[in-house]
Amino acid sequence: MTLPLPHLGLLALGLSTAIVWDLRYRRIPNVICAFVFLSALAVRTVDQGGLAALSGVGVAALVVATLYRPWLLGGIGGGDVKLAAATGAWVGFARLPWFALSTAAAGGLVALAFYFLGGRPARAEIRANLTLAVLQNELPAVPSHRAGHVSVPYALAVACGAVVAFWPAIHR
Repeated sequence: MTLPLPHLGLLALGLSTAIVWDLRYRRIPNVICAFVFLSALAVRTVDQGGLAALSGVGVAALVVATLYRPWLLGGIGGGDVKLAAATGAWVGFARLPWFALSTAAAGGLVALAFYFLGGRPARAEIRANLTLAVLQNELPAVPSHRAGHVSVPYALAVACGAVVAFWPAIHR
């Protein structure tokens, strides 16, 4: 999959805006996710045709289906799911494994950084949750956006995943 670098600028704009919002407010507005998704469909239609755009819709649906249960359990925010799906529409099926794996790895690094940046009570809660997860073999339910809850700005991880997925196009 080859997209012209100026067209990838639309993705960069959307992801940069999402990162700023996520870092500042720990939310990703729907309008940003919609921009990323609709620009993916437009660019893929212009550059690769209608089937490529339809494939992007399929990837987005697959990402939502994959992340639905973690979202339902409170493990990931709704905006993060929508941004990952919208970015998946850019990536397509061919580069989806690279996108998924690199986003997950980057998410782990971002979570680790925020673990160390969080206060002592937050670190104690995270350790308790991880201990429960090991003992019960499932993640405990974590209500999001409660007072004192440390959330991870996952837009950073999604952007890193996009960079890895598009690295061959960016690097040349």
